[in-house]
Amino acid sequence: MLSQKYEYSVVHPGTEEYAEYCALRHEVFCAELGRIPSCGDQSGKRLLETDDFDAHSVHVLCRSTETGEAMGCARLILPSPRGLNVLSRYKLHSQLRSEVDLDLVGEISRLAISSKLRRYRRDTQWVGSALSSDTAEDFNKKIQRDGPTVALGLYREMFRLASVHGITHCYAAMEPSLSRMLNRLGFPFQEAGPINHAVQPARQPYLIGAHAMRSGLAGRNSCLYRFIFGIDEPTVVSSPFSSLGTFIPALP
Repeated sequence: MLSQKYEYSVVHPGTEEYAEYCALRHEVFCAELGRIPSCGDQSGKRLLETDDFDAHSVHVLCRSTETGEAMGCARLILPSPRGLNVLSRYKLHSQLRSEVDLDLVGEISRLAISSKLRRYRRDTQWVGSALSSDTAEDFNKKIQRDGPTVALGLYREMFRLASVHGITHCYAAMEPSLSRMLNRLGFPFQEAGPINHAVQPARQPYLIGAHAMRSGLAGRNSCLYRFIFGIDEPTVVSSPFSSLGTFIPALP
């Protein structure tokens, strides 16, 4: 069961878990994608990725229960005087902004899964000795197939935390092709503004409402609905669902 292989937890600044979370953000957004500059921690021994919005966010880390390694991360930026990242970087449709209460709107960002869940890598030294019953190659092939569910689990945690904090809508900036895939799965993200070509790759702001998401998933994808709102795990077997893990390297 994938629910036994990966655990999701809220991590807090000042803890070792939070440092691991920021290190994974650096691995994906700075080292792999080169989209964001990095900074070192106080000891200078670990490269991290952080920004001013972290102090106004809830942070989630996904960890492998078999290896203890950080495998995915995401944050939910909460309403605050600092505002949302998307508000300063993207032009938003005025009609949408007038239809929602900004005090109840959050933002899903820094969502990423480790490259180990997205592509096969011949460098398998990260596999611990506790996994000696499997060859490193076999284990890497197995976890690569887990990528789609881990990515969806991060979305599940974001929407769960939004509910906990009374947030009714969430912004997210993403490539249009990703939004189309998520809509096919049943997530009714709607365009919230034009594409920003000043960022690379070009991304567009989207908005999703809690009520619309429940209705959309219930009507189009009952399996995913149970996974997001219940206790079931989705069956990752067919396109576009099975390609989601490789399709979502990061959601800035």
